[in-house]
Amino acid sequence: MGKWSGFRRQVGLVVVALGVAACGSNPEPVTVDPREAYVPPEAPAPASQADDAALAEAEAEGVDEARLLRAQHEVEAVVDSLDEVNREEFYLLFGADPLGLSSKPANAACYEIPLETNEAVDRWIEFFAVRAHDRFATYLRRAGRYEDMIRTRLRAAELPEDLLYLAMIESGMNPNAYSRAHAAGMWQFIRGTGRRYDLQIDYWIDERRDPFKATDAAIAHLGDLYEEFGSWYLAAAAYNAGAGRVSRGIKRTGSTDFWDLADARVLRSETRNYVPKLVAAAIIAKNPEKYGFDDVVPEPPLQFETVEVPDATSFDVLADAAGVSEDVIRMLNPQFPRRVTPPEQAVELRVPVGTAEPFAVAYAQVPASERVTWLEHRVQRGETLGHIAGRYGTSVSAIRAANNYVNPKRLQIGQKLIIPRSGTSATRVASAAPATGSSSAGTGPLTVTVQRGDTLWAISRRYNVSTTQLMRINGLDSSRIHPGDRITVRR
Repeated sequence: MGKWSGFRRQVGLVVVALGVAACGSNPEPVTVDPREAYVPPEAPAPASQADDAALAEAEAEGVDEARLLRAQHEVEAVVDSLDEVNREEFYLLFGADPLGLSSKPANAACYEIPLETNEAVDRWIEFFAVRAHDRFATYLRRAGRYEDMIRTRLRAAELPEDLLYLAMIESGMNPNAYSRAHAAGMWQFIRGTGRRYDLQIDYWIDERRDPFKATDAAIAHLGDLYEEFGSWYLAAAAYNAGAGRVSRGIKRTGSTDFWDLADARVLRSETRNYVPKLVAAAIIAKNPEKYGFDDVVPEPPLQFETVEVPDATSFDVLADAAGVSEDVIRMLNPQFPRRVTPPEQAVELRVPVGTAEPFAVAYAQVPASERVTWLEHRVQRGETLGHIAGRYGTSVSAIRAANNYVNPKRLQIGQKLIIPRSGTSATRVASAAPATGSSSAGTGPLTVTVQRGDTLWAISRRYNVSTTQLMRINGLDSSRIHPGDRITVRR
């Protein structure tokens, strides 16, 4: 069959070219009966004898049917160019409808990722099914949370539903994934690309981790890449490596076939493996029993209600108000990486179904001073966990538990620590680099030195005073402060 692979690809390019031209003309794929099936070894009727009346009728009924017939004629013409012996051999090997045109619209290329198999794909199938079996089983289980949501949004955008497996090979369907290249979330956006597609990324919110908003951004990005390259394989490669690198590879090779670029090694090894991994993941996920994943039970889809949180509130307080564990709040709201909603900004919070009403009642009863029950501390030179625990009135064991049991002997200058606080005392959110004060007592005069990263608002929250009071006490015309400034908190 080897001698026919290039010819079959040539036939395929005829249809793909016609299909790309039809993209967007009709989002719903249609099925039409084949005009005429070939029965080998008899030679087929030449394309020139196409039924023009049938073509005109299809044209009147819809552009996809007409394009399908035109594509069928183009394929026939290409096959007709073979001599009789080779033509009969072709039909014996591949059948009368080698591209499945009888059951696909001419624009099928827009809505499907071709699942070609070759040695590279087979290697990744073997890797996922055998060497990384347990890991891939976790991916399949986790996909249950998000698959319906992703497929629905891909369908609405008229993109192939199999693109959901791109999230599987990017992150294992994990919204909290973070890479060495500083890409985050299920779709692994870097900051620049995420912001280009309207994701909010700052100290308090990282929408790259929001499965819903990040999916919308990924769909928009992939749609743009397909529009640029006209191939889902090249779009996937560009998602991994960047459109510029793929464009340069096309220019160097003169080919728009991903496999040609891979063979020419004009793409990095990671990108050459990216498309085979995507295809392998899709093949396994579509038939898990065949590859030994018959015992995998997908997790149920996420179900939730939304409530509004008006200001900074830590996850333990939110969990108490909703009557659920903090882990549930974290699972539903990974877009808040600090485990607290942002200050001075109302946001939507996801809570389990049936808890929105009781949440609203319980949250309204929480005093503003008790909505944040932890703060963040950046380790300074000479500090120990004992010193930090004493400063904030907590224990070393509590700090270690809140920070994945950090080793007290391996603290590093600048390292960030979550400091748990009591929910019954006045609590504040600290800045990334807390200001240092000349007095740590709760009463009496207090002046602090502004550190890098401090804001007047953060200092006001830390010492339970308002920004208006601080501005009045210090004679400030604006809330802008600078490292090294001395701010009087109490007189």
